[in-house]
Amino acid sequence: MDEFDRRILEEFKELERQMGRMLRSSSLSRIIPITASDGWQPAVDVYETTDDIIVLMDTAGVDMNNITITAENKRITVEGRRNLPKRGNVCCIHQLEIEMGYFKRTIFFPIAVKFSEPVFNCSNGILEIRLPKETKNCSQP
Repeated sequence: MDEFDRRILEEFKELERQMGRMLRSSSLSRIIPITASDGWQPAVDVYETTDDIIVLMDTAGVDMNNITITAENKRITVEGRRNLPKRGNVCCIHQLEIEMGYFKRTIFFPIAVKFSEPVFNCSNGILEIRLPKETKNCSQP
């Protein structure tokens, strides 16, 4: 691939990235919250070790005292609210990407976990939930 083709490919990748961001940020529900909806959903990563299921959730700006975690069967549900500080005298919004308000996120697990022995930790805006597995081995997809 020559330099010209490489440059065009890079420009298309950048265009794709920008279009994705634009489409994600243009939904009406982000501008006008609808109270009947489940709100926004924080990003989640789920890992499995030989002993545990580890859930990492992006909770930047969320007061940990206002988070509710419920567990049942092979899933947990995390609910909370992110309130951004009020800005005085805003006359124009130039960019609006940060999701705010109520959120609810349910995470399903491929195996049974021990909900009686969870470990919770929050550091740098990442909530970590560690749940011991019922059986000590990795599941296969």
